[in-house]
Amino acid sequence: MNKKFLIAWLAIIAVAVLASGATHWVLCGRQAVAQEQLSDMQFLTRQLGLDPVQAEALGKLQAAVAVQLADCCARHCAARAQLGQALAGGAGSEALIQAMGQAYEESERATWAHIQQVRAQLTPAQQARYDELIGRCVSGACNMSNVSK
Repeated sequence: MNKKFLIAWLAIIAVAVLASGATHWVLCGRQAVAQEQLSDMQFLTRQLGLDPVQAEALGKLQAAVAVQLADCCARHCAARAQLGQALAGGAGSEALIQAMGQAYEESERATWAHIQQVRAQLTPAQQARYDELIGRCVSGACNMSNVSK
């Protein structure tokens, strides 16, 4: 009787472990792709199977968007720093908030245009893989989830 009882418990434990693993895989899916990886040409070359011509073209696109995004970031940070200084008096805060929003919006639009330019250089199979990588990057938790409640 003890042997049957032990086998039954081991079977229940095995099923529970398998169910737990399957549930985690379904709910959590695959690991998110970090944004930095999508600008790493070695990563993209490996993940998408880029040929040398594609890798060179995408490298040029990446360099161009990096300049645009750096400019947006610099403008956003400058307005944010000025906003911090304006806290006491509040003068010009609305214009600074608008400047920050405009810089952020421009960075999002530049990123979207870059994604479309990259896709135009890819084969349909590479586009599908790239879309998957982009989806895994943008569908992860935003850093607002780290805010204390």
